[in-house]
Amino acid sequence: MRRDRALRLQLLLLLWLAAIDKNPQCSAASDDPKAKELMDAINDGYQLRLTNWNKAIMNDTHSNLKLERILWSSKPPRFQFTIFTQLTVNRLPTLFNMCTTYTGPMSAAIFVSLVQQPAPYRLQEDQSSQLEEPSLAVERLSSPNMVLVDEAVQQVQEFHDKVESNPDICQLDVMLFYELYDSEQARLLYPVNYLRNYARLQVRTRLLAMIDVDMYVSRTLSEEMAQEGRVAHYENLCADRRATILPAFEPTRPGSKGRIMAMKLSKVSKSHLESMHGRNKEAIQFKLRVFPRGHTPTNYVRWFSESQTYKVSYKRFYEPWFITCDEIMPWYDVSFRGYGMNKIVLIASLNYYNYTFWVHPDAWLVHSPHLDTDVRKLVAREASDVNKHNAKLPPNALYRKLTLLFGKAKRGMMRGTYEPRVDPRMMAVYNKVSWLRSPPKLVGTPTAESVFI
Repeated sequence: MRRDRALRLQLLLLLWLAAIDKNPQCSAASDDPKAKELMDAINDGYQLRLTNWNKAIMNDTHSNLKLERILWSSKPPRFQFTIFTQLTVNRLPTLFNMCTTYTGPMSAAIFVSLVQQPAPYRLQEDQSSQLEEPSLAVERLSSPNMVLVDEAVQQVQEFHDKVESNPDICQLDVMLFYELYDSEQARLLYPVNYLRNYARLQVRTRLLAMIDVDMYVSRTLSEEMAQEGRVAHYENLCADRRATILPAFEPTRPGSKGRIMAMKLSKVSKSHLESMHGRNKEAIQFKLRVFPRGHTPTNYVRWFSESQTYKVSYKRFYEPWFITCDEIMPWYDVSFRGYGMNKIVLIASLNYYNYTFWVHPDAWLVHSPHLDTDVRKLVAREASDVNKHNAKLPPNALYRKLTLLFGKAKRGMMRGTYEPRVDPRMMAVYNKVSWLRSPPKLVGTPTAESVFI
């Protein structure tokens, strides 16, 4: 059995080496010299090491991302407004659908998680009865992981070629990252906010919006941004630190029928959407059934009757998607990994940085339903244990960590000392790539405690 497995691994390695010979650019950057410069700067100083669950949770060690591929669109941008997003390789079809509902520039950070065993335990020289912790440093990717990376490169290249060949859909820039974990448990630490920040770093327009890949964008937003002067209009709003909120909906049915309906809901008129909206109809407010306070401040009843933007107030746990400018948008806090609280803290920081919230009257988002991820199930189970059964979670429990991080962010905003945690390797890129816009330098105002109640 072991011999057969070894032979299979050797065959996989040979196939991988053959693929490199046939496609010498498979690990190279885009032909765009700026893209290659950016890739080199991001990877500068990278050292291969394993990410460990306990060290990440207990010691706040950073994710260790390697940028394996960068591809920039050669299509001219339809307008100067970019949506940026993040996803795993298996969700490329969802990204394609998003790319058909939004027809402007898009920046996507795509991710592959890899598991590799750490070095074996070794006896300490001076105390033979004690064992060292396994080393998290590794010399190279294992043969199976090399194959997985190469397969991901090929998938992303073919996907990008497909998008590039269609002049009617988005202009897509992509980065392909991987991270190496020492266990299946550690693999749950999906670096969601790292990926969002890197996708945002790649954006080549001033006006931008982070939209998760499972949210389809109404056709009305692309139509508006293509009109003369509309991008400049939103850029002018940035002087007042306005966040333009995009209301979010979801189909009332799950599964494949829900996904078909989500696409339809992104293409109808606002009046048609209103006729389809309601608990016993085709669409409802996003997360109305499970987490209404995440979007209720948007005021959906008022939205259907408005033809102009209107102001809403920040509320605790509000987590809408929004349009703003690069120079005033805070970074996503990379302490939040896996699932939970990552957008909530970002929106709370907008309030801390003196943003006001204005709802777009004619554009919206629609969630495409999908199965829960393993890490979302884990967080939900731990939250249920605490809230329903008063359980005491162990120190390395992810839900416990998320609540501690939220508490720390909240106290920082109340004291006026909050700063989102960022990846130092990413911030170092600004000193290496001269054409990047300067990173935001924001000063907040202490938030009243009552806001968080």
